[in-house]
Amino acid sequence: MKKKLLGTMLALTLCATTIGITGCSNDSTTTSGGGSKKKVTINMAVNFTPTTITVTNLKTIAANYEKETNVHVEINTLPDYEATMKTKMAAKQLPDIFTTHGWSVARYSEYLLPLQDQPWASKINPLIKPIVSNKDGKIFVLPMDVDVAGVVYNKDVLDAAGVNPNDIKTWDDFKTACGKVKAKGKIPVHLGGAKDDWTIGNFFDWVLPSFLVTNDSKNFRTQLKDGSFDWNNYKPAYDLFTSFDKEGYFNADAKEGTYVAVSENLAKGNAAFAFFGNSVIGDVLKLKADCNMGFMPLPAATAEDKPTVICGEKMAAGIWKDSKNKEEALKFLQYLAKPENVNLIASGDLNPTGLVGEGYKTDAGKLTSYFENAQKFKSFGYFDRDYLPNGMWDSLCKTGSGMLFHSMNFDQVRDKLKADYDQLRKQ
Repeated sequence: MKKKLLGTMLALTLCATTIGITGCSNDSTTTSGGGSKKKVTINMAVNFTPTTITVTNLKTIAANYEKETNVHVEINTLPDYEATMKTKMAAKQLPDIFTTHGWSVARYSEYLLPLQDQPWASKINPLIKPIVSNKDGKIFVLPMDVDVAGVVYNKDVLDAAGVNPNDIKTWDDFKTACGKVKAKGKIPVHLGGAKDDWTIGNFFDWVLPSFLVTNDSKNFRTQLKDGSFDWNNYKPAYDLFTSFDKEGYFNADAKEGTYVAVSENLAKGNAAFAFFGNSVIGDVLKLKADCNMGFMPLPAATAEDKPTVICGEKMAAGIWKDSKNKEEALKFLQYLAKPENVNLIASGDLNPTGLVGEGYKTDAGKLTSYFENAQKFKSFGYFDRDYLPNGMWDSLCKTGSGMLFHSMNFDQVRDKLKADYDQLRKQ
C-alpha cells in the first residue's frame, strides 16, 4: 500500500512539474457513472505579473472554458519571461500557447502557427493589424487588445497651468507647456528614475520615433534596419533629454526615482506628464478614482511632421507550431476571440479591443474619447521592437541613466549605442 501511495505521489509531482514547463495532457477525470473520461490540459504562458488584472481575467476565462469543455488551460506567469522564453526556444520546448509581448513577427513567428485563416482574423483592429502581420500578410497571434500609447497627463494640473494638450504639436510646444507647469510649482514630467531604469529607457522609446522614423520625407527607417544607421543622428534625442534635465522639467528625485512614484504623484496632482503606456492611468485611478487623466499623441520633432501615437501588442497570444495540443489550442483561441472575452481583457487593460465589429467594445470610461482621438493619428510600433536588434532596450536604459547622472557625454553615449547595436546585430 505504501509503495502504491508513493508511486501515485511521484506521478502527481512529475505531472505538476511538466505542466509548468510544457503542459501535461494525459489527465483524466472520473465521470458520474464511475468511468473515466480523458481530460486535456493545455499550457499558456503569459508575460504579465500574477497580480495584474490581465492574469485575473485570463484565469476567469480559462475556468469558464473548462466548465464548458472539460479542457483545463493552465495559465502560467513565468519569471523573467523574456529570458525564460529564449531558453525554451533554444530547447524547442515551448508552451502550447504563449504571449508574444510585442515580438510576434520579429522574434517568435518561426515558432508560431500561422493564424490568418482563423475565423476571427478578418476582425483584427486596423490599428494593430500592420504590427502583427509579416511582409507576406501572415498573422501569428490573436490580439485581444491594442496597446495605444502617447503622453499621459493629469488634466487638472494642465488646466491650472493654462496648458491645452491639443495645442501641443512639436517638442518645442511641449517644452513651453513644461515651463508653464513648472511655474506653478508642479513637476512637468515625472520620469520615474534610476532605481527603475527602464523608466528612463521609456523616455527614449517614446521620443526617438519623432526624430528618426515618423517623418515620411526624412527618416532613417531603412538605415536602422539594415545596419547602416549613423549614431550621430541620436544627438537630437540626447539634446532633448539633457535640456529637460537642465531646465528642471524632470522630478527632482529622478536619480533615486521609481515607477511607483509616477502614479502616486500623478494621482496627488503633483505632476503633469508621464511617458508611459495607459496602464499607468489604471494605476493612478486605483489610487484616486476620480483623477482627471488623459493622454495625447507624441509631439513631432518639427512643424514639417505631425504628432503620432505608439501602437503595439498587449495581450496577444499565439500557438507553438509543434504543440501536441494544436487542435485544442486553436479551439481555446477561438473561445478567447469571443466578444465577451475580448471585451473583458480590453476593458481590464483600459485599451481598445484587438478585434472589432459587432459585439466588440471596450468599457474605457472617460478614456474612450482619447482612444477615439488616437485613431485620427498615424501610428508606429514601439521603437526598440521595430528598429533595434534584440537587447538594445537595455542600452537605451543604461545610456539614459548615464545622461541623468552626468557620467556620459554625447560621444560616450553614441559610441556605446553603436557598439551594442553592431554587436547585437551580429547575434
